[in-house]
Amino acid sequence: MTAPLTLEPLSQAHLPDVSALWADPAVIRYTNIAAPCTAAASADRLDGLLNGQRDLPAPTIFAVLEGASFRGLAGCPPVDTAARTYGLFYQLVPACWGRGLGLAAARAALRQLEQLTPSLVLADAAAENTASIRILTRLGFVRTAVHPGALCRAGRRLDIWDYALRLDRG
Repeated sequence: MTAPLTLEPLSQAHLPDVSALWADPAVIRYTNIAAPCTAAASADRLDGLLNGQRDLPAPTIFAVLEGASFRGLAGCPPVDTAARTYGLFYQLVPACWGRGLGLAAARAALRQLEQLTPSLVLADAAAENTASIRILTRLGFVRTAVHPGALCRAGRRLDIWDYALRLDRG
């Protein structure tokens, strides 16, 4: 039996795990991280994420744990708090890929976000990242735009697809 998936608010204590995550070329392949991170770059990136959480009434970025084991990150950082708009992201260690943990982590991050009464959640995915596209679609996200060649990786230009999930209750 597999240990339950839980979310723990991201903190400095997660630096060793996120450093390993962001140093993995497979993990960052479709992200806004252009090259594997050094320990110093990971520390700076983590500080940036934590600073973006300071003024929020509740955390929106989490370490994903399976039992006591770190499996990655998931969260909904603010895009425009006045408009109640957030962005969804998730990054998992490759050993977890194909097990449904990406969907579970994204779903759990969205559940955590509910306490902030979001009206809109945005996400994007490289067009060839079919696993993320499946996750976003299963969560109810709708594609809103296509940006041809917007992401350059290993000399290749990849299309980026924007997605949105409207949560207005009115």
